[in-house]
Formats: sequence, structure tokens, C-alpha cells
Amino acid sequence: GCNEVFKLQKLGINYRIAPPGASIDAAGVLTANSEMPCTTIMYSVDKGSTWSKYSGPVEAGAGKAVYLQSVSSDGSLKSRVVVADEECNDCGEDESTEQSVPNPDNNFCGSNREDASRNCIPCASGSLFDCDNSSHGCIKGVVECSFSGGSDLQNSYSNGGNAELFASELHVMIDMGQNFGHSADCSMGDWGLCHTQHLILEYRGAEDYVDTQFKIYFSTIHRLLQVNHKDFDHHHVIGDLTYIAPSTSFRRLQSRTRLVIPLVLEYWSVQETDNMPRWFVVDERDKSTAVIENTNAEIVRNFLIPYTTTMKTATDANVPMTAANRFSSNKKTVVEVDVSNRIIPTPYVSFIRDDATTFDVGGIYLENLELLGNLRIGATDLMYKLGANGDSDHKVSFREGSLPNEVAGPESYKLDITPDGTTITGTDAPGLFHGLMSLAGLLDATDSDKLTLKEMTIYDKPRFEYRGHQVDVARNFLSKEAIKNTIDAMALWKLNVLHLALTNDEGWRLEIPGLEELTSVGSKRCFDPNEETCLLTQLGSGPDADKQQYYTREEYIELLDYSQARNVRILPEFNMPAHARAAVISMEARAKMGDDSYRLTDPEDETHLLTIQFYDRTSIINPCLDSSVRFVEKLVTEVKQMHDEAGVTLDSYHFGGDEAKNILLGAGYSSYPDELKQQPFSKSPACQAKVRADSSFDIEKIANYWAISVNKILADNGIEEMVAWEDGLRGTTKEQYGTQSVAVNFWETLFWGGINGLTEIAEDGFDIIMSNPDYLYFDFPYEVNPEERGYYWAARFNSVYKVFTFAPENLAQNAETSTDRDGKEMSIQTPNVSMPVIRGMQGQTWSETIRTDDQYYEMAFPRVLAVAERAWHRASWELNWSPGTTYNTTTDLVPKNELADDYNGFVTKLGCNEVFKLQKLGINYRIAPPGASIDAAGVLTANSEMPCTTIMYRIDKGSKWSKYTGQVEVGKGKIVYLQSMSSDGLLKSRVVVAEKECTDCGENVSTEQSLSNPDNNFCGSNREDASRNCVPCPSGSLFDCDNPNHGCIKGVAECSSFGGSDSE
Repeated sequence: GCNEVFKLQKLGINYRIAPPGASIDAAGVLTANSEMPCTTIMYSVDKGSTWSKYSGPVEAGAGKAVYLQSVSSDGSLKSRVVVADEECNDCGEDESTEQSVPNPDNNFCGSNREDASRNCIPCASGSLFDCDNSSHGCIKGVVECSFSGGSDLQNSYSNGGNAELFASELHVMIDMGQNFGHSADCSMGDWGLCHTQHLILEYRGAEDYVDTQFKIYFSTIHRLLQVNHKDFDHHHVIGDLTYIAPSTSFRRLQSRTRLVIPLVLEYWSVQETDNMPRWFVVDERDKSTAVIENTNAEIVRNFLIPYTTTMKTATDANVPMTAANRFSSNKKTVVEVDVSNRIIPTPYVSFIRDDATTFDVGGIYLENLELLGNLRIGATDLMYKLGANGDSDHKVSFREGSLPNEVAGPESYKLDITPDGTTITGTDAPGLFHGLMSLAGLLDATDSDKLTLKEMTIYDKPRFEYRGHQVDVARNFLSKEAIKNTIDAMALWKLNVLHLALTNDEGWRLEIPGLEELTSVGSKRCFDPNEETCLLTQLGSGPDADKQQYYTREEYIELLDYSQARNVRILPEFNMPAHARAAVISMEARAKMGDDSYRLTDPEDETHLLTIQFYDRTSIINPCLDSSVRFVEKLVTEVKQMHDEAGVTLDSYHFGGDEAKNILLGAGYSSYPDELKQQPFSKSPACQAKVRADSSFDIEKIANYWAISVNKILADNGIEEMVAWEDGLRGTTKEQYGTQSVAVNFWETLFWGGINGLTEIAEDGFDIIMSNPDYLYFDFPYEVNPEERGYYWAARFNSVYKVFTFAPENLAQNAETSTDRDGKEMSIQTPNVSMPVIRGMQGQTWSETIRTDDQYYEMAFPRVLAVAERAWHRASWELNWSPGTTYNTTTDLVPKNELADDYNGFVTKLGCNEVFKLQKLGINYRIAPPGASIDAAGVLTANSEMPCTTIMYRIDKGSKWSKYTGQVEVGKGKIVYLQSMSSDGLLKSRVVVAEKECTDCGENVSTEQSLSNPDNNFCGSNREDASRNCVPCPSGSLFDCDNPNHGCIKGVAECSSFGGSDSE
């Protein structure tokens, strides 16, 4: 106790600390002891609000319950909390059983009968051993209960029990209703917007289910506004977590019955991934939970009837990507070209003589690697992973040297390739590293035996200093391996900042020594209504706490070291004051254990608010508390120490700062009562005191105040730069901050006036990193199709083409090459000011709908490569900022032929070369489904978004797949299934269906004959896609049908194997 335990801690071993022993005599004097001498004992006489060090017998007061805990000398290790109670001499004698039944404090006072306290209900016999419930009776001496196993243990939930029995008999399906044209009451929706759904609840039990103590929980990204069924009520819990439960009129679920429960939800729904998995039952009788089996998977169509429309409003002009429309789009934008000399990203300038020699090499070997410094580790590792070290018969030499003024600068290089060897010249190690990556860009990454090169000279420099990729590991966690693979890809394609979003409402993902609850509580999601062991489940994660969902201190240091060796800087983000619920709840759990020194919320605050993702005030750190400042100081100190230990300076820190507001204050919620429209912390006594003490403190500018406060902490710790989401700094200027640099991620949409917002934020003096959601958010779908994953609040799709064509330095230009989120033309005039200085650009991969590494890979790649292209290279078709110039889809100012040629080179290189490298780096990139068309003669033509992609097809419902190599006659009246896949067959797109032209829609079949739809096929994602096998409407018009699974159309229809005839 006095020596060896210190050595255990130095060895990194968090040994067990025994709880103290304690006794209170009749006079209220506390005496305590420990299993090991030299152990510190702390005690509290006010239920853990304040703690004192025990140094000998102390008068606690008669009738007081005293809480005690043993701690290590540095306070980092603690025992469970125990309770010493006064001696009990009248166990069950002075009270009748009837009098003692209420148990007013609802205490659970022991882990067994012997420990049950005097406050608990005595058994009729006065003997604990006659009780089935150990929460009865009292004992003489000391009783014990911990905060996790004490009075709140009655509220802990576990998997199994009654819930499992009930859930095993349930089957749920969601049937999307209508986004518009319905009669639902939408008054409680933002701007009066809502859509309808039907919850189909099937009870398969052999006997009626009569218990009413159940709730069915689920995650919904759209607020549930109404449940229109007399037997069920609903309740919003927190965030996206909602439940339905029996109403007072509920009597039973009849055996083997199906209920259809109409629902009304806010806004609209056009992506099937809006519907989250892992619905679960909670049974209050035995505090049990269980997931409903058909929802316990990543295949949403296990519990979802396929969506039949892509229209969110009656005026939605977005073109749904059927196989036919995709075929047309690919035909317009994709032409395979020679890319043997193409590099992604495109170099500043390349020189290739007409008589340049092409030659094969068996492999390369690197000379003068020491000039790369620490980057030599990453360089050799990447060459190995790409298979470029082979027979090593081609020498690559590095040398320091000057470059022409036009390209001279950080990260620049010259690359000379000859049959005798390659020389890379640069003025710094990153430039030499980039030169090697460009050489790798010329190498064929397929499994051929030879690598082919061509004589050339390249002079190259980066367009932007900051070339970023953001990964949200907070909403849903990604493995360390996924982050390493991402860093490899960033290095290969010259991105240099990994913006690692480590915290948000839904999770805290980095171990912070001394703030253990951030990971012991804040990194886990489960069903714990008190949130003392985990955060309440969100985003379809279910009721059970998962395995480790954070990076340990050692793993983070490992990632820092790994990224530094690949010229990638990790920018850690700790989002605050909003989107901070994981931190707030974690520190509340700590406060319940007796330490409120890092508390982040005012316990007396009664402010009502609703955040953008439906949390309450616990989503926002209270900036008026000294403990909040103390928390940030501790956090910054610990993170800085990790960077120092890795030898990687923490020179930039992301503060977050976005969306610290009550959305009910918005104009769209005019129907809500005024008492719900409160500014954050307007009813916090701590903030009210601050207003009285400081006349400059503006409670309506909480985010600004906190940004300046955190910035001071950063500056005091020698951190040179603070980065934030731009809305968190609006209302301030660069001069108000103490760090050398303040940068913002600009994330306004073009169609909502983003170009004016850009010029305004530039005038405030901040460095600008373009992070526009309508072009650079990778949590959005690739195309307009219900089966695509993602959110769509700012854009219905962000395709590879759309990302590639983004012009970051001339925002108005994008109005000519793209439409707004409703598929309509934008007309954007360039403001009459000088062009804002853009420091860089970044793609964002938010993870609300991304729950696995592979889902992340599919959403981020290959779009990341399009960002790399634009961030490194300014294309010839990008026009200069021209004050007063207006762009729209008809202005024809952008040189479309140059754009088309550039994109064809990029996408051909991507499909024929770079995707092989992605696979070698362990990245399972997204493969787009093919486009397809069948003419009246039954001839199939197919194409792909990326050249060199393998397309497979099969006819009707046959099991044999054939490789598509060109137009093929499939026969009249045949249904053709198609799928794209990687060359090795490991990665596949969803299956789509091309169908013959239909010329007799409803004409040759009577309504009576066609009603049966014998194959029960679902033949399309909307009315326009419904197939010839489906039932024609009496009028012959699809648009007269309530059920879109009717009729047939001319052209191509599409259905996936999950929702189509294959699933039958």
C-alpha cells in the first residue's frame, strides 16, 4: 500500500483499490479504515456533493448517511462508493409492515440481503431471509451501496427476460407514405412540413399479449409528430430516440395479428437509410431489453418496404437515377481516353517529348532516402503496399535543390523520368515525398508483372496549403485500421490534413487521462435511462453497450506517428459548446460520483431548448461555469501532452463551435408556444449571475463568448491556430482572438446565399477552408436514388462528377455546372468585391448513417480523389472571380469542352488505375451501378460511371451471369439484371434491372385479368419505374394509381435484389 502500488501505476497497471471499511457510533462519530495502509479515504455527508479527506475519527452527525471512497494518492484510481449508516437497533420492531411499504427514498441498499439498509421495507417476519427481494429489511452496523449498484440499480436494464420473449414474437415493417398530397396535420413541423408513414406491427405469438408495461424504441432522424392509433402513444426521449407504448385504451395484441399504425413525421423522406436499424423492446416489469430480430441488421429492407418515389415536394425537379437515366448520364459525361501519362492530382506542368521513350521496369528502389527524414518510413511502406518494389531495377534518387520561381515553395518538386533512372528534386522533404507519390501515380497498380513508365519532366506545386479530409468518428466509430488506411490514401493523392472529429453528442472517442468518464461513459451507447454507465442509444445502435469505441491514448499517439510519416497532419476536433452531449453527460456521471470539478452543466438550469438534432440543454456546455473552463484546460493539456510524446506539435486545434442554438426560435416554428422559445442558458443561475457581474456578457452570443474563452486557453498553451465551423465565429473578428491564426470551415450552401456569406466571413479576417455541403459532404448520396445512403438536407446528391467540377475560388461558377437541392436552376451573381482568399478545401464524411468501416469507405471513396484533384490543381476551365458576373445553367461561360476532356481523363484514370491502388490500401471503394438500355429489338447496351469497370448481366431470373463486353441481343420481352463489380469480383454494386420497351401498357390486358400480379414483383423505385409484370391501372395511367406497383412503362426500370423479384 505504501510503496508497490506506485510502481504498478508507473508500469501502466490500474490496480484494484478496495473500498474502505467504516462504522458510525450512536453519537454520529465516523471511524474508517482501509485494506492497505497509506490509502487515501474520502468521505461525504451530503450525498456526494462535496468530499473531504478522512484523517481520523470525525463527528459526522447523528442520523447522517456518510458516503466513503478509497482513492490512489494521485486521485486517478478509485474504489466504488460505500455508505456508512447509523447503527440500527429497531429492525422491523417499531414499524408495522403496512407502515413501511412505501420505501420513500426508493433505495436499493445492498448487493445481498445482509446489506439491505434500514430505509428499505422490512419483511413481515422481520427476517431478511424470508424475502425474495433483497431490497428489504435492515441490519445492524454498516451497509453498502455503490452509485452504479446502489439506489439506481433498480433502474438498470439488461438484455433478455420478458422483453426477449415479446420481441421474439414481433416483426416490424415501415411503409413509406407520402411526402406531399396527404391530409396530415403538419402544424408542428418546421415550416409546416411533414410526411406520412405506416408502421406495420405484426405480433406472431400463439396467445394474446395483454401486458401493457412494454415500450418499442427506435431511432428516427425525422421527429415523430403524431401516432394516429387509439391504442398507442409516443414519446420523444432524446436526440433521435423515440418510443411508442400502449395508451390507456390498449387492451391486448391479438395472437397472430397485424396492426397498421399511421405515423406523421417532420419534413420529408426520400432515402431508405433515413430508417435506422435495431428497434428494441423494453419491458418495465423486469427492466429487460431485446432487439426485434428483423431490424437487427444493416440491410434496411429487412424492415422496410422499398421506397417508390424520389420526390420530396410536388415541384421537386431532380432526375431519379434509373438504369436508363444513368445510362444517359454516363453517355454524356464519360468517354474512355488514354491516361497512360495522367497523374491524380494533375501536376502544375508536364513536359513529354514527341519522341519520348516508353519502357518497362520490374520495380523501383529508392536512393538518398535520408533526405525525406521521417517521411522515408511512409514512402517505403506505400511503395511496398502498391507492389512497386518488385525486382527493383529502376533507381529513384532524391536530391535537394532549387526550383524555378514559378513553382518554388513548400511541398514543390521536380520529377525527371528517364530509362536510366528517376530523379526527384525539392527544397523540402514534403516536396520530395510528393514527387515520389506522382511517380507512383504513373505506375500500373494491377497485378501485371511489369510497370510501364515514359520519359517526362514534371514541375509541380500545390494549389492550396490546406488540403483536407474530415472524418466523423464521433457519431459512429471507425477502427484504427480504417483511419490508417485513410491516411495512406491521403498521402498517395497529396491530401495533407486529416480533420478527425473526435467528439459529438453521440460519442467521445479519445481517452483523456484524469477524465476517465469521457470514455467509460461517453464512448458507449446503451439503454441506461440515467446515463450513468453509457449514453442513451442513438442512430440505430440498439440497447446493448458495444465493445471499445474509442482510441486509447497510446493508439492516438500511434496515429499521430503514422500520419506524420506520410505528410498528413491530424487536426483533432473537440466540438463545443454545442454538439457536446457526450462530454456533458460523462461529467454528470462523474459529478454523481462526488467530483463536480469538471461539471459542464448547471444543475439548476431550467432552460428549455431543442437543438438541430433534437437534444435538450445537455447538448451544450454551459460557458458560465468555472468548471467548464477547468475542463477545457485539462483537455487541452492532456491532448498537447499526447502530441508532444509523439513528437508532433499540436499547432492547430479544432474548436467546433457550430449550431449552439434553440431551433424553436426559428421562424418555421411559429406555432410553438413562447415558453419553449428560450435562448440557451437564459434560465441558468450561473449565467444570470455572470450577466449581473459583467455587462459585456451577451447570453445570446454564447458560442462567440466560448470561442474567445477557448482560444485564450489555446494561446496560453502555445497552440498557434484555432479552427472552427464558421457559424461559431460569426459576430466576431480575427482581432478578438489570441492565437496567431484563426481558420474557419465555410459550410454555407450556394443556393441559400452562400457566396455572400463567403465574402462576409472573409471580411472578418479569418482563413477560409471551403467545406461546402452541397459539393463536399460525403455523407450525401452519390445519386438521386432511394437506395443510396446518406442525408440530403443541402443536396440530393454529390456525385464524383459534381465534386470534380466544384470551383472553390469562383463560387458563382458552380451555378452553371450544377443545380440546387431541388434540381432547379440557380442564378448566382458574383459580389462586387475582391475575391476572398481561400486557404484550402476539404471533403467531409459525417457518419450518422455510417455504422461500419466498409460503409465509410464506400461513402468517402472515390469522392476523396476528386477533392484531391481540386485542392492540388486549378483546372484550365475554372474561371477567375469576376465581380458582377452572373452564372446559371444557360450562361455558357464555362468552357465545357475543356471540362469534359479533363473529367474524362480523370475518371478514366480513376477507373482503370487508381481504384486498384485503393484496394491495395485496404479500401473497399464504392462501385456505381451500371447504366443500361434495351431497344425495341431486344438489344442491350450498358455503360459505367468509371471506364474499365466490369459489368455483369443475366437474363430473366436465370442464375448464370455473363460479362458484358458490348451490345448484346438479349431477346424481346426479356428482363435483364445488371451489376458492376471490381476486376477481382470482390466489390459489387447493387443489382439493377433493364427491361424491354413496353408499347402495350394496359391495352391488351383487362383490369380483371391483371389484378393478381402473380409473381408479386416490386418492379421500381417510383411510379415511372414500375415494370411490365405489375398490375396496370384501369385507366392505363400510372399517375392515377395509389399503389406505384402498377402498370408498365417504356424504357428501363430498376429494382434491387433486396426489394425486387429476387427477394420473393
